[in-house]
Amino acid sequence: MEELGYAESAMAPDNDLSVTHLPENIVLQILGYLSVKDRCIAGRVCKQWRRIVKDNSLWRHVNLLEYRLDLPKMWKVFRAHFSPCLLTFRIKGFAHSDSIKRKKPSLSDAMLKELSIRCPNLSLLELHDCNTDNLTFESLPTTLTSLLITYSTWQPRWLKGHHGHLTKLESLDLSKSVRVDNLDIEDIAKLTNLKELSLSGCYRIDGSNFELIAKNLVRLDKLNISYTGVDELAIHHISRHMKCLQELYISHCPNINDSSLTLVATGLSKLRIIDVTHCEEVTITGLETLSTRRQLKIITCVNDVTLSDFRQKLSK
Repeated sequence: MEELGYAESAMAPDNDLSVTHLPENIVLQILGYLSVKDRCIAGRVCKQWRRIVKDNSLWRHVNLLEYRLDLPKMWKVFRAHFSPCLLTFRIKGFAHSDSIKRKKPSLSDAMLKELSIRCPNLSLLELHDCNTDNLTFESLPTTLTSLLITYSTWQPRWLKGHHGHLTKLESLDLSKSVRVDNLDIEDIAKLTNLKELSLSGCYRIDGSNFELIAKNLVRLDKLNISYTGVDELAIHHISRHMKCLQELYISHCPNINDSSLTLVATGLSKLRIIDVTHCEEVTITGLETLSTRRQLKIITCVNDVTLSDFRQKLSK
């Protein structure tokens, strides 16, 4: 009976047991699943949690894309949590917010320079929906290997004369950013270490200066120029010079035609993926020129012809 009583007492719930009694390493893992905002709120639970929230391992990858923070609030987050362990930093600005806040900055040259000093291991920086007019290119951390300025207001000729500043840069994404034009192509072409480039949605770009990109960025293995005005001549230069290219995205480009795909089929032997979705001048005849490349994955929906329809035609 005594043994039974002991077992019952051992199985009885401990009313004093709560999340605050968990080992610190478990709490640390739980906090790692929270958003930045919820993590900061959790730090108010008690002194122990506040200390745990400040653990550097929770601040290696800071994603603030869920929020719009003005400069004073950004400085608070920066001073409280940023450290040498920071590897990636993503921020959302006010470029497409209401008219009152549209010009409010989320970053400044002073903050970017301080970021370079305090976070010497930062490799990725994403500015989404930001206005870059108040920033100088030289203030960007020189340690960056990936720079994303997406859905933002680009500063015309921002790169001019500064291509040697980011010597480690391998990936540049300017998707859907406004004011990127053919003159900026001249500057981007000087970033010769790039392996990935996205100009998707930069509608001012056409094929006129694309020869510079093709001749200089020969190390590219991924290129996204969807929703631009590139034409057959641009594809000619790409096929002739970018022999390392493995992924090419040219969807929704009205000037791409069957001849463009012939150039791709004969010139880009390492290509693994091509996206020609809604290129209205491309037909089944053009797609058939790619059919001999069995390793090539074709993403397409051309004139209501889907990829499955195309494969059925090839199998006959």
